[in-house]
Amino acid sequence: KPKIAIIYATGGIISGKSNPGPTGSTVMGDKTIKKAIKDARKNKDIDAIVLRIDSGGGSAIASDMIWREVYKTTVEDEKNIKPFIVSMSDAAASGGYYIACQADKIVADETTLTGSIGVYWMRINFSQLLERIGLHSENIKKGINADFGSSKHLLTDEERAEAFNNIMEMYQTFKQRVIDGRDSLDDINTLDDIALGRVWTGNKAKDHGLVDEIGGLHDAINIAKE
Repeated sequence: KPKIAIIYATGGIISGKSNPGPTGSTVMGDKTIKKAIKDARKNKDIDAIVLRIDSGGGSAIASDMIWREVYKTTVEDEKNIKPFIVSMSDAAASGGYYIACQADKIVADETTLTGSIGVYWMRINFSQLLERIGLHSENIKKGINADFGSSKHLLTDEERAEAFNNIMEMYQTFKQRVIDGRDSLDDINTLDDIALGRVWTGNKAKDHGLVDEIGGLHDAINIAKE
């Protein structure tokens, strides 16, 4: 009989392996999810894949690595292309939506929190705290940006500009992934109208073309059967 693989992508997205807990994964590791998708794609006994997502996002790099495996399954690996359906649970936002947007069909619940097409970065500055408690350090570095991520100093104007440029580059990539993956969205210049980090419920996301159908896991499985 034809078989459908169901892969559960649950928790904050990180680089590395998923961390299993008593009720499922507490974090979603890109290596774990990539392997699961690749194994299902290469398995000749499996005819379709359903990715069940419950995630508010996480690492941009890890999200892109998972997206790449979805892209191989739907476009690139021509010998093993299979129907790829996403089923959204409570949330599929930011990185959770990033890994979904390349799917053939996206199914969300009416109240699923989804979208949040955006990127943010932060670095905490502890310099004044360290000064107050009398902790001092001498840094030895090679390269002007070697301590870019250090929390021991304020961002310089150059570092702030570099961080901004990196964020905008990642945001542009995110938007391009959405435009390429969603048939109903074709203008990256107007995507800001529904992007810029905005979060939508499933019904609103369907109105905006971010998801295709309203339903649950079994509805996604039925679409995979069709």
